[in-house]
Amino acid sequence: MSEVTIQPGSTIFVTGVNGLIGSYIVDVLLKKGYNVRGAVRDVEKSKWLLDYFNGKQDVKLELVSVPDMTVEGCYDDVVKGTSGIIHVASPLNGPDPQSTIPIGIRSALNALSAAAKTPSITRVVYTSSSIASTFPTYDKEKVLDQSSWNEEGIVKGWNHPADEPESLKGLYIYAALKAESEKACWKFMEEKKPGFIFNSILPNCNFSRVLAPSKQGAPSTVAWARSAWTGENFEHVSKVIGPQFFISTQDCALLHVAALLNPSISGERIFGFAERWDFNKLLAVFRKEYPDRTFPAGLQGQVDDKCEPPSERAEEILKWIKEGGKGWDSLEDKVREMGVQFASGEL
Repeated sequence: MSEVTIQPGSTIFVTGVNGLIGSYIVDVLLKKGYNVRGAVRDVEKSKWLLDYFNGKQDVKLELVSVPDMTVEGCYDDVVKGTSGIIHVASPLNGPDPQSTIPIGIRSALNALSAAAKTPSITRVVYTSSSIASTFPTYDKEKVLDQSSWNEEGIVKGWNHPADEPESLKGLYIYAALKAESEKACWKFMEEKKPGFIFNSILPNCNFSRVLAPSKQGAPSTVAWARSAWTGENFEHVSKVIGPQFFISTQDCALLHVAALLNPSISGERIFGFAERWDFNKLLAVFRKEYPDRTFPAGLQGQVDDKCEPPSERAEEILKWIKEGGKGWDSLEDKVREMGVQFASGEL
């Protein structure tokens, strides 16, 4: 890292700090000398974060309660005095798109509205998703760029196709939620022209060790890997989750922080697509590391995701912030990390 847009010692507001990605973002910011004000629903239930992070650096994490991120003005007071926002938290998925998708949009816009009212905030980073840009594609190559949106996901999320399995409904609603929410953010920036820079991160599946497994369990996409490890619910998970891309949670967090601090990144969508993966590749690592353990049988008909994301730009950004100027973490290393925690009983 060379010149940065926000100086160390400043306070960064981060939502969803108790989650998989949010906790890693806190870890990166503290290690780089930034104070963090973390938003959670319930401070009392999340005090383990203070025990985990504080006392290791001169900077610190503080927690603030935001019980409902969809209430207008919910962030206005808690962001005062901060220099930047990383908005990770997203409402939980639900079965009714007519309520779930608007909730996601309101949550995203509340963070931007609070930033617009706070002159000290110069940068906002939003956690979108790969699925906001596309579904995995298996029949032909699909090149992604800054203007790629998952229009199919938006249509199917709002109105589930009658001829498609009900098991895909949650996936479609999530796709629409993330695409519509990120679109709303860019529209806000275009129309309101606030005094801060906005960037979004579009990560695909996050795999890594979990920072505090006794408190976090197997969160988010780590649960997919755990299903392959245990075999529990694997048949269902493997039908819904097809081959796609992966990014380590460490690299995902670093991209968020780079989008906050790197002056060359302005008004960009950063695609966190590091390496193609499928369940057979994941199971192969587990079998290699734990030859005496029985795992689910390999899946038939696995075909690589043929999307071509602009990963070179994302890796360039990663090398700017990563120690030693290194690039993407490998799938094998991250699956091995999770395997250690699964085998030990931590997860």
